[in-house]
Amino acid sequence: MRKEKFEDQFKKLTTSEIDKIISKYSNYPMDKFIRLNIFYDQNKDKPLKVSITNQDRKNMDDFTKFRHKGYAAYSIFDIENQAFHLLMKQKPEFPPRAPDTGNKLILDYVSDAKVFLDATKNWVKKNIPNYFDEWDNIRKNLYSTSVSYRICYNLRNYVQHKMYVPISSVVVFSSDKLDYKLDIGNLVDDNQFLNKVALPKDYFKDSNNVYLKKHIVIYHNQIHYLYLLAMRKYFIAKGKNIKCWHDYFAKREFPSRLYELITTKNMLLNEGVAEFSLLDTHDTIQEFMDQLVKWKFVDFKDFV
Repeated sequence: MRKEKFEDQFKKLTTSEIDKIISKYSNYPMDKFIRLNIFYDQNKDKPLKVSITNQDRKNMDDFTKFRHKGYAAYSIFDIENQAFHLLMKQKPEFPPRAPDTGNKLILDYVSDAKVFLDATKNWVKKNIPNYFDEWDNIRKNLYSTSVSYRICYNLRNYVQHKMYVPISSVVVFSSDKLDYKLDIGNLVDDNQFLNKVALPKDYFKDSNNVYLKKHIVIYHNQIHYLYLLAMRKYFIAKGKNIKCWHDYFAKREFPSRLYELITTKNMLLNEGVAEFSLLDTHDTIQEFMDQLVKWKFVDFKDFV
């Protein structure tokens, strides 16, 4: 199927059509979506005669909300993941510049990682409460057993309170590889940081431990692990629901792509258009299920 262009996502309305819609929905706020109950297939060339029942609407909305919750968790992880790769891919500059060059990337990463941990903790508690204690114990165990986790986690608070990224120098190993040497003197003089991180004796005397990237790689992998645990458990817990939605719409025999025109008063008055909104039916749910299987989040054979 060809990829839609931006302009293909909208239908231009006539002045009389716009006036009728505004008159009919006069009590609607300017930015509230209006469902026009006008449907199209993937060709979007002429309206279809399709009856959408209340049960159809409920199942569509329930699936959409369910998927949105999953995407919300992914979006938070993706922010951390992007910050990680930007930091890891930073190339040396010649001539070398001051440590400030990487400070923003480091601060972005440790901040985004902390946001992920805090947000995902709340997400698990809200969306898979029966799994929360187990997931949170795994998180706490990573903190207690991993020095790298503790260093990176508490580095964010250190930077916030000290207004200083504790990097003594940028070390260039080759034309495409650099690392950040921790400012050990300032870190070990901070009792609050030392108490929270609980470093093994003489930890920083090992030269391998004074470079930041090693710790960030370990921390990121642990965060990725926590993310995968949460997502997999969420989709497994909801697997029966997904299959029920899929089987329900298989019987409805809608087109492979079913669109509904939606608009707002803002869209009508400013642009004179309605948007083709893709509804979730059998084919879109099947594609989502296939993606979950590909990611190894869930095997729907378990829900026959």
